[in-house]
Amino acid sequence: MTFLLKITTAETSAAEALAQAKAEGLARALDRLAAAAAEITGQVPQAERDSWATKAVAARAYLADAASADQLAMLQAEAAVTGEAVADLAAAIVAMADAYASIAAQLAGLRRKTRAVIEIATTPAQVQVALAALDAALLNLGAG
Repeated sequence: MTFLLKITTAETSAAEALAQAKAEGLARALDRLAAAAAEITGQVPQAERDSWATKAVAARAYLADAASADQLAMLQAEAAVTGEAVADLAAAIVAMADAYASIAAQLAGLRRKTRAVIEIATTPAQVQVALAALDAALLNLGAG
């Protein structure tokens, strides 16, 4: 009969607990940030969200009287469906793009800040503090 005895030091156990807390903390932070982004974008399909940057460029060009034929055609196609004037649609697209860019920048900053704090944490409790700070920041997202 053979027995396997594994002896783990307190330091090793603490290091393993910290590594696990960091990995779980990063995953939870990303989940929370994704949920916050989803609250902002709503139930918009990814294919439509992928077009937002292109539409914003076209709308800005239209408002500056510099839209290409393709950009104008894209805006006209959407305006024909919604019944809006192209100028009104372009203004709305720019306003939404500017608002979303601000929120997206805040989310990116929160992700980077939270990741950095978690990476330098020396205890699982510090990881939890980082997540609590993220939660507090998400409550105020877009304010100020």
